[in-house]
Amino acid sequence: MEKSSKKSQKKQGEIQNIKLKHFELKPENLRWTCPNKFFKFKTTKELQPLDQIVGQPRAIEAIRLGAELFAKGYNVFVTGLSGTGRLTTVKRILENVTSHKPKLYDYVYVNNFNNPDEPRLLRLPKGKGKEFASAMKDAISYLRRRLPKLFEEDTFQLSRKKIIEEYQEKEREILNRFDERIRPFGFVRGQIENEQGILQPEVFPLIDNKAVHVDGLEEYISNGKITVEQAKKIKDLYQIFHNQIFDLAREGMKLMQEYRDALAENDKAASSIVIKAVLDDIRSKFSDEKIATYLDEVRDYILDNLTIFLPSTNSLQQIDQTGTKGDTETFQVFSVNVILDNSNTDSAPVIIETTPSFTNLFGTIERTYDSSGYWRTDFTKIKAGAVLRADQGYLIVNAIDLFSEQGVWQTLMRVLLYDKLEIQPYDAVFQLSQLHMKPEPINVNLKVIIIGGQSLYQLLYLYEKGFKKIFKVHAQFDYEIDRSIEMLDNLARFVCKICNEENLPHCTPDGVAAIAEWSVEQAGSQNKMTLKFSDIADIIRESAFYDRGSKRKYINREDVEKAIEMRMIRNNMLDEKLSKYILENDILIDTEGERVGQVNGLTVIDTGVISFGKPARITSTISTGTSGIINIEREVDMSGKIHNKGVLILSGLLRERFAQKKPMNLTASIAFEQSYSGIDGDSATAAEIYAIISAISNIPIKQTIAVTGSVNQKGDVQPIGGVNEKIVGFFEICNARGLNGKHGVIIPIQNVKDLMLPKFVIDKVKEKKFHIYPITTIEEGVEILMDMPAGIADKEGNYPENTIFGQVQKRLDELRIASKELKEEQKNTKMKKVESKEEEEKNEQKI
Repeated sequence: MEKSSKKSQKKQGEIQNIKLKHFELKPENLRWTCPNKFFKFKTTKELQPLDQIVGQPRAIEAIRLGAELFAKGYNVFVTGLSGTGRLTTVKRILENVTSHKPKLYDYVYVNNFNNPDEPRLLRLPKGKGKEFASAMKDAISYLRRRLPKLFEEDTFQLSRKKIIEEYQEKEREILNRFDERIRPFGFVRGQIENEQGILQPEVFPLIDNKAVHVDGLEEYISNGKITVEQAKKIKDLYQIFHNQIFDLAREGMKLMQEYRDALAENDKAASSIVIKAVLDDIRSKFSDEKIATYLDEVRDYILDNLTIFLPSTNSLQQIDQTGTKGDTETFQVFSVNVILDNSNTDSAPVIIETTPSFTNLFGTIERTYDSSGYWRTDFTKIKAGAVLRADQGYLIVNAIDLFSEQGVWQTLMRVLLYDKLEIQPYDAVFQLSQLHMKPEPINVNLKVIIIGGQSLYQLLYLYEKGFKKIFKVHAQFDYEIDRSIEMLDNLARFVCKICNEENLPHCTPDGVAAIAEWSVEQAGSQNKMTLKFSDIADIIRESAFYDRGSKRKYINREDVEKAIEMRMIRNNMLDEKLSKYILENDILIDTEGERVGQVNGLTVIDTGVISFGKPARITSTISTGTSGIINIEREVDMSGKIHNKGVLILSGLLRERFAQKKPMNLTASIAFEQSYSGIDGDSATAAEIYAIISAISNIPIKQTIAVTGSVNQKGDVQPIGGVNEKIVGFFEICNARGLNGKHGVIIPIQNVKDLMLPKFVIDKVKEKKFHIYPITTIEEGVEILMDMPAGIADKEGNYPENTIFGQVQKRLDELRIASKELKEEQKNTKMKKVESKEEEEKNEQKI
């Protein structure tokens, strides 16, 4: 049995020796190079410009559904990365929509003569809004000229004179009857001035044929002209006639009102024919029930307020010349406020609102500050917004902008839910305005297309009430496409399009090939190309810029590579500074020798414009204990959720490898050294497990090699992002310090297809001065880093002692024993303390 075990261990050793022959990538694996032979042209000038949307069939179909299906709730939320052509695609699809041919309308607000705070809305066929406004303006202008002349005509004046004479005659009859009634009693009618200086009717007794005020009777008694009894009788009669004269005044006022009514009726009768004729002319041109009702109200208002048309200080000649009388605000009640004019719109409107504030989207009611210190407004100050302009068509807005001003998103959702727009000033929405105008709501039918990010869409879909019912169409724009001959051809045609439109030099085949390689780099895979055409267009423009100094007529590879290089230089200040800190040992990174419990991990820093990689020192220490793996970044709240999960996975991996039959008494700490900002992601878990294994086994790790990769609990290495940036970041540090042929990077084998390394890295790989090792399991990684076999467990779960895992297992056994001894020692110490305490208590009792 012992002999068999030795054979088994020998066999394992042989297998491990084979694994030490590590697989390296060849230079041809490190980059896809576009052959010029793919392009059958001398320059892109020979090509047909690209006139189609490339690589977005899913999004195109979704947008077309939303654009052509005018059913409730089929609004569109477009998601995707900026630069993938979302807005361009939406506009092109909407331009080609032929199934939706809506009937367009003009909208106008007019005065509500019954309730001015609730202006009336009139909807007219497109182009009729301005015509109606013009017709009303001409009608009122005509009446302002015609009615004053009518009131000056002899026929009208004679009718008024007759009414006045009739009134005067009736007034005389009333007064004469009163005079005849008081005369036999020695009284006459007259006037007296009161304390306010106002003349009032009064009755006076006659004494010696002289009118005397009743308060002056005492003088006549003293003179003996009248007796006391006569004076008393006069006063009694005065009181009766004094009361009657006020009755007379009331009768006169009634007569005056009848007179005024008669004059008003006369004025109405004289002017109604003219007014009716003018308004009936408008009525015949605009056959609408609401317009007819409005014109009736206009007629009634004019007839009730004819005095505003009468000349005052203005002569008839002035009215003839200007058509105005007095303050124009008097006649503003007859204005027509055209808030939407579609006279020049022939198809469904497409409105792109780049600043979707509350006012810009939903309109407002403007106001003025008058001389008395109050805000004033009226129906003429109602203004439309983009929502109304997009009625019967499409409104395109940026999602994030809808949340820049409070109330915008909620109001838009309400409009789409009820298909009704209520125009209000922004402050009125929050009840901050003292103005209470409430225009008649507008029924709207529009399609809203929002362009935003996937994360915002998901938040709204999950948590925004009603969002699912209102935005039923989700158009997802892809950011990459499979690399193919067809796509390369489309790329060349896109270059042709940009060069034609912007009058740039056209491209040679090798220039297009360089752009294609850059497109593949941006996609992050040798088998993909980016669909961010706006970025490609920028590279074309910048390449043309750097071509200007040459004598070449066309953009070639040299120009494109120069543009890419200069773009990096313009934006890599942080990259250079971090490299300087590393090279000057302000940030400690070893690239030579070996260290226990220390490994070079690789990170990616994204500045928003560019991404670049840098090495990071990851260290681990161990001791006996039961705390497992302590993530130092997590302890100080500098670790993200994904990184925390990765560290927990490491605990599971260690238990899976080394604690199947024995408990693991271990406390290990793991840290990113000199990291002063947050850490997230799981791409360093491979490096972290190697640091822990090194710390446990006491086997040093080569500092000439850096590691990237994620691992699972079974020890499989998983792909990560930013592999090119990470490799270049470590290469630049090693190259600056001097390559010795031992430097390299370990990457997941799945990332090999993503490699698009620059030429300067590939050249060093060709010279065997830099190495790239693809791996599938952690065993392969530890063998590269520690130059020892990882080890394969036997049926009992034991690893050969001369392997890395064997050394880990051995050290864990030592820690387990130490932990057990420590526990026994702690137990014995505790028992001794108890026994000592009991002995003390016994001694106290004896005393």
